[in-house]
Amino acid sequence: MNRFGCRLWVGLAALLCAPFTMAAVTIHINHGYGQRFPIAIVPFKGEKAWPLDLRPSTIVSQDLTGSGWFDCLPSKDYLAKPHHAAQVQFNDWQLLKATALLIGHMQSLSDGRVNVAFRLYDVNKGVQIQGFQYTVAPNQLRLLGHKIADVVYQALTGVRGVFNTRIAFVTMHPRGAPGHFLYRLEVADAEGHNVRVILRSREPIMSPRWSPHGGRLTYVSFETTWPAIYVQNVATGQRSQVAAFHGLNGAPSFSPDGTHLALCLSKTGYPEVYVLNLTTGRLRQLTFGPDINTEPSWSPGGGHIVFTSDRSGGPQIYEMTARGGDKHRLTFDGRYNADASFSPNGKWLTLVSRRQGQYHAAVFELADSTLEVLTATSLDESPTFAPNGQEILYSTVVRGHRVLASVSRNGQGHRILGLRGGDISDPAWSPFRHP
Repeated sequence: MNRFGCRLWVGLAALLCAPFTMAAVTIHINHGYGQRFPIAIVPFKGEKAWPLDLRPSTIVSQDLTGSGWFDCLPSKDYLAKPHHAAQVQFNDWQLLKATALLIGHMQSLSDGRVNVAFRLYDVNKGVQIQGFQYTVAPNQLRLLGHKIADVVYQALTGVRGVFNTRIAFVTMHPRGAPGHFLYRLEVADAEGHNVRVILRSREPIMSPRWSPHGGRLTYVSFETTWPAIYVQNVATGQRSQVAAFHGLNGAPSFSPDGTHLALCLSKTGYPEVYVLNLTTGRLRQLTFGPDINTEPSWSPGGGHIVFTSDRSGGPQIYEMTARGGDKHRLTFDGRYNADASFSPNGKWLTLVSRRQGQYHAAVFELADSTLEVLTATSLDESPTFAPNGQEILYSTVVRGHRVLASVSRNGQGHRILGLRGGDISDPAWSPFRHP
């Protein structure tokens, strides 16, 4: 399967066509990232009055288990179920070999809001690591659960958690006569809940990418029967068409300051990389020549752009300055490497690499130019880093259905995220939420 060349040729839409039934996103854990942290999460006092999907202990358990870094010990084995500091006996938890303990309580207030407090302990040292109290509206309880999970994750791993982030993706399901489909651009919490439809179309939608602060999405839509690039406000739904030139308009990517898009256009006859000023509409062409140059992506500092080009005879990753200078080839391992994007710290690229006719998610270390294939699946597409740089989200095929999957940067942990019985593609992981 070769989607090289802006991923926008009309024939490529057929690659997405497979019947499915729309349903909620589910997560299936294959295995973890190696060593897991055994943690005991005691059901919060007062949370039984709330639905299961709003209970803090449930949300935190699901988030931490899904990350691959934690082993949440079953509550049936607990010798006690404390809710306050004075009730904690560390010997009880050392017997269970828990390295950490999370307790808390929640209480409804007279104004309709909910008070939630929690404490996180290091069981072996017998000390409190973190503790916070929040007052939120009931409709914010799920976000608060993710926030608590982020606190726990960072306290125990030293890395910022991504449970309070979002993912964007494209779904497709049959509509009317055979061969006709309804496409949806959707946004969900990082673990797949709270799905929102951003755009519906009877024509393909491709390549969503987030703005630096997560307020906007850019994407490609075929709704006018020819590919055009749009920018849309996620909260309000307001959108504008920013590129609809003759030929291909594809592979948009926001600059780190959100003022420009790098994109692929073929208005001169060949697919080339351009930069579009979103304020003035001014275009600047960065690549030239009778080659396919596509899939641009900015470095975190905005000074460089990586892109895919076949100028060496096959798709490989190249880098240039943001003004188009100093073009040089990065990847030499393998005959096909494409669709690269930077890690948040700028040290790695994630990309698709072909090995023996199979397409895998891979990571490329810029310091020593080493490329490592991370997956065993064979039809991987659209890899994108989590905002903490620890996971890579991508699209793949499992048992005949296109699903989302993630893999840890070191390749030791794998997860499958999918729609029950359905197909899902073109993932993009949002940046961290901003106030």
